[in-house]
Amino acid sequence: MSMAMQVHAMAALLRQARVPAVISTLLAAAALALLVVLPPGASAVAGAALLSLLAGVGQACFAVRIGFDRALLDGLLQAHPDAAPDPIDAALHALGLRQAAASPRDWPLRWQGMCRLLRGQAMCVLLQAATLLAALWLRLAA
Repeated sequence: MSMAMQVHAMAALLRQARVPAVISTLLAAAALALLVVLPPGASAVAGAALLSLLAGVGQACFAVRIGFDRALLDGLLQAHPDAAPDPIDAALHALGLRQAAASPRDWPLRWQGMCRLLRGQAMCVLLQAATLLAALWLRLAA
């Protein structure tokens, strides 16, 4: 597979990060609704709901970074169809977003980093769902 096709594939994979972001938004709305209807003194339920919201904030941070990487890949493919990674590092360095590296990162290292971001996002959504379920269970058990 050509390098340009690999970059297209990774950009397409990064676009799929929208699905967990939407799920996270729905979970956050449910956690907020639960907090609104809580009676005074339900601190365990409130704590679990707040932890769910905090995991949602973590997911949002991952989503922003994933969106940035996706936009970089899309821009690279438009400006440099040969899909060499050097223009990304040069642009980030010129904008002050990255220090000049002694050795440029190759695509396999970049793929690993992008996959770590996707896994981090998924873990935040799972934590968000688990803590919301715990809050609901505590609410029903009380």
